[in-house]
Amino acid sequence: MSNKKAIKDLTQGNMMKNMLVFSLPMLFGNVLQNLYNWVDSIIVGNFLGYKALAAVNIAFPIMFILTSVIMGLTMATSILISQYAGANNEQMIKKTISTTTIFLGGSAVVIAIIGTLFSKNFLVLVNTPPEIMKDAQSYLIIIMAGVIFTFGYNMTSAVLRGLGDSFTPTIFLIISTLLNVVLDIIFVIGPGPMPSMGVGGVALATVIAQGTSYILSIIYLSKKGHLISFRLTELKFDSKIMMKILSLGVPSAVQQFIVSSGLLALSGIINSFGADVIAGFGAGSKIDSFAMLPAMTLSMTASTVTGQCIGAGHKEKVKGVFKNGAILSIIISSATILFVYTLGRPSLYLFTQEVSVIEIGIGYLKIVSLAYIFLGLNFLFAGILRGAGEIWVNTIITVLIFYGIRVPLAAYLSSKPAFGSSGIWIAIALSFTIGCLLNGMYYATGRWKRKEIINTRIVEQRDASIDMSKASTETMDAAVAEADVNIDQFVDTTK
Repeated sequence: MSNKKAIKDLTQGNMMKNMLVFSLPMLFGNVLQNLYNWVDSIIVGNFLGYKALAAVNIAFPIMFILTSVIMGLTMATSILISQYAGANNEQMIKKTISTTTIFLGGSAVVIAIIGTLFSKNFLVLVNTPPEIMKDAQSYLIIIMAGVIFTFGYNMTSAVLRGLGDSFTPTIFLIISTLLNVVLDIIFVIGPGPMPSMGVGGVALATVIAQGTSYILSIIYLSKKGHLISFRLTELKFDSKIMMKILSLGVPSAVQQFIVSSGLLALSGIINSFGADVIAGFGAGSKIDSFAMLPAMTLSMTASTVTGQCIGAGHKEKVKGVFKNGAILSIIISSATILFVYTLGRPSLYLFTQEVSVIEIGIGYLKIVSLAYIFLGLNFLFAGILRGAGEIWVNTIITVLIFYGIRVPLAAYLSSKPAFGSSGIWIAIALSFTIGCLLNGMYYATGRWKRKEIINTRIVEQRDASIDMSKASTETMDAAVAEADVNIDQFVDTTK
């Protein structure tokens, strides 16, 4: 069965249209995913209390840091596949998928074991208040036990995006979202005679929903005879492919680890202010995350389209990726800022009725939202550099942003009575802005164009051969036409 339809070429046609068509399903899926995160928080905050909401918020950055390495490798897989897709090299795509499946499957099991066994140690490390320790540990253990489902779904989604398909993973995300909401109601609210499972019920609902989505995606892809295959007999480990994945994955993993450990360090500062500030930051972050969604979606789109452009030997088209991405980013970011300043406060009441928590949450949003435009452009620059395979530079910039600016500045400003917890929000906003400037400056140098993951010269030689073949054909046709004219003239003369 031919798999040509499995690869969607995003380099041809109108760039704005291609980016929108690719982005919208992902954005819709991400919005839905955020909505069910909202539902989690609304149910926890209103039925279990703001301390339970704080417990869930504390557990998240720990989960993020434990899974950061595998997330980096998943990102590397998507970049590699997008470039092979641009070169239309199905054999290498299959090898990449097979190798990634074996490696990430084993890694996810190891991460799950570490996360469940040392959950309390991690929570103590980030200054978790004693009154919410039990709930936070309950949530973290269940989430980490089901982490293999999280990575299974994320891996298939990353591969499909690399192939230019953002629609299929969105369908499975919709299923996961709806199921998660239903299970939240059953496990947490406990309708009828069923007792509430508390914070653990939220985690269990998430694991079951993600597991169902992953299993359905495997069934679908297996029946469709797709490039992706999960039959054990067809899985083969390729050491050369693994080295390429690691060459991209190690800096990606380092970057993810820096981001997650930076968030963990920031959480330690936030947690020192008590449950009110933790809950206020958590509630504000839920709304703030909607500002992140378009930025993250455009970043993933930029990575995929850039990867395909480079794989196809069309580096000059990357300018169009930035131009159109920047237009979309600025429009969306401006609309989000307007939303925060008009509807931010009423939205916070969805999560809690505590006035002190609401005030902290709106204070966070009003400060951080001022940097949304820079945040969007920063994600766009990072996405283009990732797609080009230029990851170390972005990683170095990320180190500078988190450990040179965000964390130390947050610690310093928040220690001053004049700022308090607001000093943390100011540090976050400034780090967005400076990160954008640094990534933008490197993009402007054009040095990322020299990076080569796959041998694009083969693609260029192939295209040159096709052009020469076309030229030869056109020359031959012209010669034949000229000969026909000469024959006609000769016949006319003999008459």
